[in-house]
Amino acid sequence: MTTPGRMIRVDGHDLHVVLTECAIRSGAGGVPVVLCGGLAGNWFDWDAVAAVLARDRPVVRFDRPGFGLSAPSGMPPTAHGEADRIAAVLDAVDLSGPVIVVGHSLAGFYVEAFARLHPDRTAAVVLLDASVSGGAGLIPRRWRLAAARTVASVVTATGLQRRLAVPAWRLLDHSASAGDARGAWVRRIWRSPSYLEAALVENAVFPDLAREVFALRRRTAFSAAALVVAAHTGRPTPWGALWLRSQRRLASTLGARFEVLRPAHHVAMVDQPDRLADLIRTVAGPDPRR
Repeated sequence: MTTPGRMIRVDGHDLHVVLTECAIRSGAGGVPVVLCGGLAGNWFDWDAVAAVLARDRPVVRFDRPGFGLSAPSGMPPTAHGEADRIAAVLDAVDLSGPVIVVGHSLAGFYVEAFARLHPDRTAAVVLLDASVSGGAGLIPRRWRLAAARTVASVVTATGLQRRLAVPAWRLLDHSASAGDARGAWVRRIWRSPSYLEAALVENAVFPDLAREVFALRRRTAFSAAALVVAAHTGRPTPWGALWLRSQRRLASTLGARFEVLRPAHHVAMVDQPDRLADLIRTVAGPDPRR
């Protein structure tokens, strides 16, 4: 397999970055877009969206430490740290801003933190089926982290990770199929011990990330144009209605526009790439630097 993108050094770690150049070489291109995957997300989850957006703007994707092709860091993520990582990636690919930052699921915390901590580099924010709370976090952080690493070690050592990686992907990604081109990357990445540990550690600090972002909301301004996009299957269910209400509340909190993407499951960028790309384009106009 040909590896797309390149490796860059950010804060002492090797990160995999894919910059898709704008197809328009002259004239009015759009504001660059940064696509940030959710928990355990990889660059290839955004392939279809990136291909559509790159018709008229540069698109940046990168794998957080331990995910995709990026090296693990051994350190649990923080919202502040991930916001700074986005800024460092932009520096590495010579995009000084402003950009549209798109965060899926858990990465909604990261891109909101980026917009609050780096407002001069933020043209707009898109939150796709974003996390809205992190739970009570009653279990001490050190216990959660120890449990995550222990489970990762046991699942890897017993061979369960290798056997269950592809079935788990197909269960979580409703668009996955036996002939899916992403399958080769899933077999390589989802079977990696560092990938499983990074995913379980990020999940373990979920309550801490939420508290960090809620604290940022109390002490920082949010001035970026924003769009909250909720994924919905189109089937009426009580839990679906609850989820839409929570996403509307998030939009209200941020003063954001609210849209529903249907029919789509949680991995909506795979289910509805063209429609999502169209929505992303609506949050900011042409790049003022062009």
